[in-house]
Amino acid sequence: MKADKLPILKKLIGQPETLFKIPVYQRNYDWVKDNCTKLLSDIEEIIGTNKRHFIGAIVYISDNDTLSLSEYIIIDGQQRLTTMMILLKALADIAPDECKEEIKEEIEKSYLRNRHCDEKFKIKLKPIKSDNEQFLLLLNDSDEINKNSHIYKNYDRCKTTMLQWIKKDTSARDILEALDKLEAVGIALTKGEDDPQIIFESINSTGLDLTSSDLIRNFLLMDTEEQDKLYDQYWLYIENKLKKENDYEWLNKFFTQYLVFKLSRPIINKKIYESFVSLYKDKNYTQEKILEELKYYSDIFANFVYKNENYSKSIGQSLHGLRELKQTTCYPFLLHIFDDYKQERINDEELNKTLKLILSYLLIRVVCGRKTNTLDKLFCNLYNRIFKVPENKNKYYESINKFLFSLKRDDSFPSKQEFEDQLKRVRLYNMKYLCKYLLGEIENQDGKEVIDISKLSVEHIMPQKLSADWNEISNEDHEKYVHTLGNLTLTGYNPKLSNKSFEEKKKILLENSKIKELNKDVTNQEEWNIETIQTRAERLTKIISDRYYPEQIKDDGINLEDIEYIKEISLSDDDIESVTNTTPVSFTFNGETHHENKFITILQVMLKLLDEIDKLVIPQLANKNFSGLLSQGERTLRKPWHFRDGIYLERNLSAAKIMRFLKEIIGEFDIDESSFCLKVKDNQSTDDINDEADEENE
Repeated sequence: MKADKLPILKKLIGQPETLFKIPVYQRNYDWVKDNCTKLLSDIEEIIGTNKRHFIGAIVYISDNDTLSLSEYIIIDGQQRLTTMMILLKALADIAPDECKEEIKEEIEKSYLRNRHCDEKFKIKLKPIKSDNEQFLLLLNDSDEINKNSHIYKNYDRCKTTMLQWIKKDTSARDILEALDKLEAVGIALTKGEDDPQIIFESINSTGLDLTSSDLIRNFLLMDTEEQDKLYDQYWLYIENKLKKENDYEWLNKFFTQYLVFKLSRPIINKKIYESFVSLYKDKNYTQEKILEELKYYSDIFANFVYKNENYSKSIGQSLHGLRELKQTTCYPFLLHIFDDYKQERINDEELNKTLKLILSYLLIRVVCGRKTNTLDKLFCNLYNRIFKVPENKNKYYESINKFLFSLKRDDSFPSKQEFEDQLKRVRLYNMKYLCKYLLGEIENQDGKEVIDISKLSVEHIMPQKLSADWNEISNEDHEKYVHTLGNLTLTGYNPKLSNKSFEEKKKILLENSKIKELNKDVTNQEEWNIETIQTRAERLTKIISDRYYPEQIKDDGINLEDIEYIKEISLSDDDIESVTNTTPVSFTFNGETHHENKFITILQVMLKLLDEIDKLVIPQLANKNFSGLLSQGERTLRKPWHFRDGIYLERNLSAAKIMRFLKEIIGEFDIDESSFCLKVKDNQSTDDINDEADEENE
């Protein structure tokens, strides 16, 4: 590796017969207004001070040197390099008439194009596929260029800014000379010696921060001779499925949700790339195999985040509801469900019922003000908790329904009565997404003439600010009811309604003839008061409740007793944390199964089994007060259990603490922790078991 500080214009871009290639594993050209404006500001400062300015590093590796052409693969710095080329094109196009031909020819021949080489290498910069199309259209002055592309937008910014400079007596030559004072550290890697992957991951330059998808693309495509094939066949497909124009938000979120789906645990943003690489290595994927899998799941994921016609109307409506309510935490669970559908393990009806249930569960919880910070953890392993017992798939929807209705505490399914009470009194207007969605669902309930609510706004019938026309409403009642369901409607005339009298509002609402269901018990009223708000709230609440509160599957005609939720727990850190709110069924140690239904008795039995292996270890550990839980004597323990010979064990332990203690003590015997396996059943369905767990597993 060789690093040199050099003028980016003359010593890098201006090298004769040079081709700069952006490899497919690099990110797209993504510089936005702020990035481009900062570079232009630096150039303006150079014009004023005549001082050199450092703009970062450009890392490259020589790909092919011949007598006619030097080819360089850009590892880092493509954003700055591409912007410099765009800026040079803009300068050539806006140079004043008196020097235009001279400046344009110099830029074209020295910086944008090669003169003495094959036609396909004439353009000095070759971005990745989609960017290259726009870059060529720009250089060829084509009207077909996408004016929403970053390439065109930054070209236009550069052109506009430099025209302003020229109007203030800065010459085109001044600008070109200022560009020559921009310096970069050129880092030339040696092919076969320097590892571009490591440098790409670790470099911290003045360009854009690398996103998780950038790093993953780099990881999958850099170190392979088939990078063009893999890019064209897989990565480009995934990218086009999930990005919109220049917005890559859902592409990045897809990788997070995919990892949660695969690993059944929450993933924090800064661990996405690290977790992906670990998954790749642990599961012995090949690059093509994991790209093939990512392509498959990107197809499914695209249905969650964008409107589509791939499924039935009812399934599409449920997905639309989840999008409108911004309920994305369920997506890892839905990846499992849609995979089962695509693999024909469930039919259209099962998928439809399951989606409706998930939407209802999430919507009802939002209305009832339930905590949302537990949902990530719930949905990341919900599928495994339900279908770890394969037989549950024979009663697919019933198993999911029973599980959700059996949840307790923070994740519990609110009762129908609680849901309806909250619908009538909650300040729905303050819950923007939910409010407009529910009003739209009421209006479109019959499905005959679906109203597009995207261009409508939510209106208060009793206004937010009371005028003299509303003097019969007390301030207390106004505060209590103004933002509630019974007082809200949809309209396209929001500014006109404001705080007008009820008679004036009725006339305007009657003009809005498309809104029928919401307004039918408003426009037929003589006056609008608290009683009419309450009456209307009752009617609208019933519509929503009938539509969204699901039927809890009962044991009539279908045997629900054989639907159980049993899973295997190892001594891994992730599994240990998942034992909370579970009840033991049995455990296996060294190939022998023991049926115990309390965590503390499992620990006691395990101590005896370990003691039979080596009688000396436990006394030695107790003598050292091992983990503060195993000791000689009972004085230091809150709830001691006598093991043998004056050795005592603490009994007042949580399930997770018992598992951690088992992990530690098995390690002291030099026994592989995989020799221990625990089977547990989710006890979310019974408060009694939770109470027992608090008493016995503390």
